[in-house]
Amino acid sequence: MSIERRRERKSVQFTIGQTVIHPHHGPATVRGFASRILKGRVIDYVDLEVLATAMSVSVPLASLADVGIRKVACPAQIAELTAVLCADSPPAENQWSRRVKGQRIEIATGDPLRIAAVVRDLIRRREERGLSMAEKEMLTEGAQPLVAEVALSVDTTEEDALAVLEALVTERSNEALRRRGLLARA
Repeated sequence: MSIERRRERKSVQFTIGQTVIHPHHGPATVRGFASRILKGRVIDYVDLEVLATAMSVSVPLASLADVGIRKVACPAQIAELTAVLCADSPPAENQWSRRVKGQRIEIATGDPLRIAAVVRDLIRRREERGLSMAEKEMLTEGAQPLVAEVALSVDTTEEDALAVLEALVTERSNEALRRRGLLARA
């Protein structure tokens, strides 16, 4: 992540009720702000409620950039995501353990473009050869927050967003967005 991107994230102001993206849990709503004393220091937190699970997460305000909390993707970011999903997959590592380890590392970054690349590669592998149980779980784990963010960003259902995501990957074209009338919204 570039220094400029980190600075940009640190300057983001959140308001109660705003929907933001947590890199590992997906969309969350800002529920409030709190201060807690930790080792004699006052630490300010933002309290989030994850939309998919209603789980509460508190993140120190000073650590928002490090954690990766960000605003919902804008149309330009959706276009970047679409480009990644439509792009060709690089040659896959033949050894299963190395391939899965590399994909887990990419998902753990929380970067939506890197997660999209892993999801793209797993969908294509599923269509060509099938997936192991670990890869199936990783596909679900990686796709869920991505699908939720796309659905929020283009104002559609998660089911429709998943269908579009899979079509983008398999067709290698943004025609799926056009067919569903989402291209103008993205």
